[in-house]
Amino acid sequence: MPGVDLNYFMRQANKLTEKMEQRKKELAEETMEGQAGDGRVKVVVNGLQEVRTIKLAKDVVDPADVAMLEDLLTAAVNAALATSRAHMQQEMAKVSGGLNLPGLTT
Repeated sequence: MPGVDLNYFMRQANKLTEKMEQRKKELAEETMEGQAGDGRVKVVVNGLQEVRTIKLAKDVVDPADVAMLEDLLTAAVNAALATSRAHMQQEMAKVSGGLNLPGLTT
């Protein structure tokens, strides 16, 4: 194709990849929180959807009702991960200029 500089496009793609990788490193340090049971269960995850901490209020630790604690933990983890995924997608879209690039934006 006359007038198309493939090297230019390759350099731009490499720069974009580098920016996105740098942003992912930064996201690993950012944290988001999910809660359940009126805040009695709190889960903190990073921007890469890794669980960092789980905090439980003493009143949710009832040996007679383990199922409730399991449900609260599941809800809090899912809430934190959903927040983290949305944040990561938003941040990657900023870097990629809104382009949906498989393998880079998720």
